[in-house]
Parts: sequence; C-alpha cells; structure tokens
Amino acid sequence: MALESAPLEDVADLFTQILLERSDQETRERVLPREDPAELRQLLDLEVPEEGLELKEVGERLRKLVRHTPITASGSFFNQLYGGREPASLLGEVVASALNSSMYTYKVGGAQVLVELELLRQMGRRIGFEHADGVFTPGGSLSNLTGLLLARDRARPRAREEGVGGRRLRVYTSSQSHYSVTKAVGLIGIGLENLVRVPVDERGRMDPVALDAVICADLAKGYQPMMVNATAGTTVLGAFDSLEEIADVCERRGLWLHVDGAFGGSAVLDPDQAHLLAGCERADSVAWDAHKVMGAQLSCSVVLVRERGLLSASLDENASYLFQGDEEELNPGTRSLQCGRRNDALKLWTLWQSLGNQGMAGRVARLRRLALHAARLVQKASDLHLVRDPEFLTVCFRVDGIRAEDLCAELTERGLAMVGYAMVDGEAVVRLALVNAQADEAELDRLFEGLRMIAKDVRAALVA
Repeated sequence: MALESAPLEDVADLFTQILLERSDQETRERVLPREDPAELRQLLDLEVPEEGLELKEVGERLRKLVRHTPITASGSFFNQLYGGREPASLLGEVVASALNSSMYTYKVGGAQVLVELELLRQMGRRIGFEHADGVFTPGGSLSNLTGLLLARDRARPRAREEGVGGRRLRVYTSSQSHYSVTKAVGLIGIGLENLVRVPVDERGRMDPVALDAVICADLAKGYQPMMVNATAGTTVLGAFDSLEEIADVCERRGLWLHVDGAFGGSAVLDPDQAHLLAGCERADSVAWDAHKVMGAQLSCSVVLVRERGLLSASLDENASYLFQGDEEELNPGTRSLQCGRRNDALKLWTLWQSLGNQGMAGRVARLRRLALHAARLVQKASDLHLVRDPEFLTVCFRVDGIRAEDLCAELTERGLAMVGYAMVDGEAVVRLALVNAQADEAELDRLFEGLRMIAKDVRAALVA
C-alpha cells in the first residue's frame, strides 16, 4: 500500500507512537551527543526508493531518523533562543499541517485568516500600535527584511520601479545587532558598505549620541540616511537599545525606525519587564518572534507596521488568478514577501488560548527568574565569572581552566546539556539561553554542578 493511500487513522496512530517514543527518549537521554555525519549516512535509510514503501516501513525509517535527531525539547536544551515543547502549540501545528491551508487569501484560508488578523491586532496593541498592520513570516530574518524594505521604499518611493540609484542610502545598526540585518541590507540593494555599525555602551546597548553623530557626518558627506535598526534583546547579551532616545534621533532626522524585537519583544507580556520596550510605540516597524520566548513551535514570527497600507504598497502585485475577491485586509498575500505561505498563526493561537494573557505573562516572568537563578549560581562559584549581569534571558560567563568551546562540547558529549558559546569582548564565553520552559531551578543546579565537575577534571588533567 502506497503512503498516499494510507488511512488517516494509520497516519495518526503512527504519529502518536513516534511522538510518545520521542518523549520517552527525551526523558531518558535529555541530550543526544554529537554523532559523526558520515556514520549516520551509513546507519540511516536516507535514499529515495525506486518504488514506494508501505506506510509501516516508512514509519520504521522515520522512527530511526527521529532517534538520531538532536534533542531540543527536554529541559537540558539551552543552546539557542528557543527550546522545549508546549503541547497546545504542537496541537495547533499538527492541525495546521493537516488542514494544509495557504495563507494568501480568505478564499482558501477562511477562518484561519481571521485567527492571524486577531493575533496581529493583539500583538500590535501590546507594543503600542493601536491599528497595526502586519503579517506572519517564517522568522525574524524575514521580518527584519520586510522592515528594511519598507524603509527603503519610504526613502526612495520609486525604488520598486527604478531601482536604488542616486545618493547612497545609509542604514544604521548597533555593533551587536543580528546578522540578518546585514543580510537584508545586501538583499535589497543598499550595499553592505552602506551599513553603519554604531558603537555600544558597556551593556551592549546602542549609543544614541554616537548614532546622531554618525548620521550628521554622513549628511555632511552627501549620503542619504534611510533607517535605524534598534535591537530589543541582542542575541548574546540580551541588551535592549534605548528606544526612546533612538526614536528622538529618528524623528529629528526624519528616519524610519525599525525595532528588531525577535528575541526581546515578548518582554512586553510581563508587566515587570515591559519597561524594556518603552518607546517601541514610536517605531515604524517591529519584528517579534513567537517561537522564542513565547514558546510557539518553530517557526512563528510577525512583522508589525504602525501605519496601515505600507506593507501592501511595497509588496502587493497584480495576480488575477489569486486575488479574486474580498477586501484587501482579508488577503494577507498582498502584504507578504511570500506567495504560498504556511499557517504559522494557528499554533500561537492554540498556545495563547491555553495559557491566556496571565499564563503567558507568567511564562515570561518565570524565564526571567531562571536567568537570575543561573546568574546567582555563577556568582556563588569561585571558578565561574559573569561577563555581564543578565539584561534579559541570556547569561554569559567564563569558567576557569577550560575554553568555552571545549566546555560546551563536553557538556553535550557527557549527555548533561546542550549549551552554546559566543564572543564577548573578543573572548569566547559560555552563553546560557534561558527560554526553555521545560527547565527549572533543579535542572540548572544539575547543569552547574556538571559543568564545574568538567572544569575540575580538565584542570586536574593539566596538572597531571
């Protein structure tokens, strides 16, 4: 029996079995040590068969593949700015895949489009956009790209028709901003030479005085300043740029302000951390990832725009075979970089329905408490040293006697945790990302006990 003719009941049963087996594996192993890719190619059945396989055999191959996939849903995953698994979000993800709706028109999306519009309204109001325009994207990189594209079209209204000619446009961002901003500047024709890196203070925040100075210098040289990209939650230190002061500069100079809140945007959900986004309501566009701190299944991001109509002005194209009815608001494809677009809104909706506003605020608050607990564990240990006090949900530190790269690799190899490292002040340090709601204080206690034991072993080996 070919896969396409298999009863849905069999597919559902197989999915449930694989999910439960994976959950059991996550409980037993927590972390999957790195495996050699050449050995995995030999072990796994990856080649496409000449003839179709029975569903049962496909399932066996899939089972084996899952067993050898790195574990990101256990409480021991601290490597990236996502992690864990929220059951309600998984439910929405599975249903969205089963529905197989493309989110470009109300005609084919129906009620799912209304879900997306409601979430955009909610998230827009959270950051201070009373009548936000917006669209879901596959991730923060595409949300940032969209923001830069709108800024370009504001600076050069006929850029879509004529290209980017004339005076050289300039984009300003901090030296700690996400690499997707660099990518986007190259993609939209501004040129990487016109991306200006603005210095940061000791906490990793863009210096507004330095920003104004470089803009002034560029004007004197004949450049055309176009946009400032401010960061709400930098990838390594979790720093929040001073949005109020940067907004003052942008208003004074007539520049578009984009806020990359892919990581830190969720801080507005917790009353005790919302002040970190003060001034965000003055931005022109904002990127916000729900698959990070909010816990939605990957991937789930939005770009929000304060002024309605700008997204469609920059992105809408005539497609009579597609946009055949309904008002523009009901056809998200007119506001998206994509044509075919999967339904990323439903998994966030089911998650938010499950937690409610209070539960979502509690989730963000709890993650902050975990970050502070980790920082205290560092401060209490004589052989550990905080690089900075944590601004948000990342904790960066050094460990005496062992390189951060080696420590992180050994943590995974011993099955203790998956943790990453990053460069701070020209030095590789451990970067612990506390966005995984499956973790708790006991998990962190075990992690720090394990990493200190690894460091002790290394120091003892050096002495011997």
